[in-house]
Amino acid sequence: MALPRIGVHLLGELGGEADTCLQGLLSQGFTADRAALPAEEAATAEKQDILAVTGRYRPELHTPTHLSRLVGAQRDRTILFLSHMDPESFALFEQAGFSFINVTTDQTVKSLVGLIAQVDPNAVYQASKTAAMRASMSTEIANTVVDLFSRLRADPVAPKLAESHQQRRAMSALIGQSPMSVWIELIQNYHDGTAQHCSLVSGYTLAFARVLGAGNQQTGRLFDAAFFHDVGKAMIPLEILDKPGRLDPAEWEIMQRHVLHSHDILIRDEHTCGEIARVARDHHEYLDGSGYPNGITAPQIDDITRIITICDIFAALTEKRAYKPAKPFDEAYSILKSMAGTKLDPDLVRLFEKVAAECDGRLGRAATAA
Repeated sequence: MALPRIGVHLLGELGGEADTCLQGLLSQGFTADRAALPAEEAATAEKQDILAVTGRYRPELHTPTHLSRLVGAQRDRTILFLSHMDPESFALFEQAGFSFINVTTDQTVKSLVGLIAQVDPNAVYQASKTAAMRASMSTEIANTVVDLFSRLRADPVAPKLAESHQQRRAMSALIGQSPMSVWIELIQNYHDGTAQHCSLVSGYTLAFARVLGAGNQQTGRLFDAAFFHDVGKAMIPLEILDKPGRLDPAEWEIMQRHVLHSHDILIRDEHTCGEIARVARDHHEYLDGSGYPNGITAPQIDDITRIITICDIFAALTEKRAYKPAKPFDEAYSILKSMAGTKLDPDLVRLFEKVAAECDGRLGRAATAA
């Protein structure tokens, strides 16, 4: 019989150290969330869960009496992970029955995980299994994309929809087991830039479909369009795709041709020759006619293309590549907002804020799935 999943609840001021600890735990496979003190959520923790009081020690808030009342029967599974606590306070908490206190100045996630291991080694074991499973799933997704583009470079035959369906199942499963911020971190570790971009656009599209309330069929259409939108990059020389710097005008002209190559590849199969091929050709077009390859305007750009364009731009901005760091999610979304109304659909950009916030871990109490 499997052991129940052990959750870690961080109690403290939101932001700063709490955010760092939360993201670190999530990245390492822990099931974790956070709540501000005073936190009623502590009373609802499962008996196997671990509580961690985080942040800077504040004598008026972090008293043995108050924290004992807050954690109740969970006291023997409570960690005091507070900075700037004086030795006299350590002694008072130990006398009150708190056994797990960070007595060093090390406020890193590594130190917190060490204390979690003291409370319950099974929590660390469960987390390590989750992290290993995520990494394996992520590698499988990346290898599928790399294989697709390798085959296209050798023989630009239209790919089959079955490849997209398989990838959608794998990506949905990975996203379902990870907060978006952790999922993105896994994708950003891809060494192949095309695999990274393809996976990010596809994942952002799945998240956006959920925000839009799309049904299964509509989500499938969106994912197919996202997954195949850049297949024409297989026809672009690798020295241009992987150039560690700005493209010169001649190189940029070659790069722009990828949308026409995509369309040419996708129209060769009856299952991809319609909407999927059109989105691949038009996903760099803008409402004001300033995009490429044909400079079409708003009346000629359908909703599915508008959606993929937003996800494509957000992915390009938030990608971590050898030649550029990833932009923070709030900065990337601000750029989208600056393009709304002229280049991008303003209503869709407004709705996409929920995706950007989820990627940034700012939607309420962030948590993992088991």
